[in-house]
Amino acid sequence: MKATSKGRRALIGLLALATGAGVGLVATAGTAQSAHTNPAAVYSSWKNHHRLSTGANGQTVVGRLAVPAGSWTISAKLNLDVPSGGNHQTIMCYLRAGGDYDRAIANHNGVLAHVPMSLNVVHNFSSPGTVYLTCGHVYTAGTTDLSFIKMTGVKASYLSNRQM
Repeated sequence: MKATSKGRRALIGLLALATGAGVGLVATAGTAQSAHTNPAAVYSSWKNHHRLSTGANGQTVVGRLAVPAGSWTISAKLNLDVPSGGNHQTIMCYLRAGGDYDRAIANHNGVLAHVPMSLNVVHNFSSPGTVYLTCGHVYTAGTTDLSFIKMTGVKASYLSNRQM
């Protein structure tokens, strides 16, 4: 058991060293080859509370993440808390990076509360840019508390975004 533990620690140490040195592995035609890349960058922003109050089908900025030029994968997550008055509400959120976006829709009420939402988008920024998380009430105006909002962008040396 000690040998396995030592082996894992050695492997983790080598991976950390390779990552810190900016070395990446690129898979090509069934082979793996070493390629020097720029070190990865991770940008993140958060907000623990936001009171969402919009008219029917309106959107408002809930969060933003500024990133330098490059290829990025950006994710966002948030919780829909109990709507004001406990009434049934439908919330639509967008994660937008340039012309690329993701959309999520959730229904909730006083019984079905604390609904999680997650979104993801990839985009190549030719110059520094900003990613926006917007949300709003669908069908009717409303007020809903949003909590534990997080946006995280990871810079990649290569980006591929194809329809499945």
